[in-house]
Amino acid sequence: MHLERGADQLSGYHKTDASYRQWCRHSGGHVMTEHPELGLIDVYAALLPDLAFKPGVHVHYQEAVLRTLDGLPKMEDVPAELGGVGGDAG
Repeated sequence: MHLERGADQLSGYHKTDASYRQWCRHSGGHVMTEHPELGLIDVYAALLPDLAFKPGVHVHYQEAVLRTLDGLPKMEDVPAELGGVGGDAG
């Protein structure tokens, strides 16, 4: 991934070897999480106001505080295709 601008405004830490979380130094807002083992970077959708985002699944749903009744699959982990085990948390 290549940031066009603003990389100098990010701070972060390695929560685990599998994730590197980054946030804005000024606002403290989360920006992204890198998952090097998966070759995946999660960019928080709220940062992309013009993105036509339509969710397809809830992950780590067993940790949800507010239950969402939207008909989407609810999983205990990330899908197996992304290195997780999936699992219904319905």
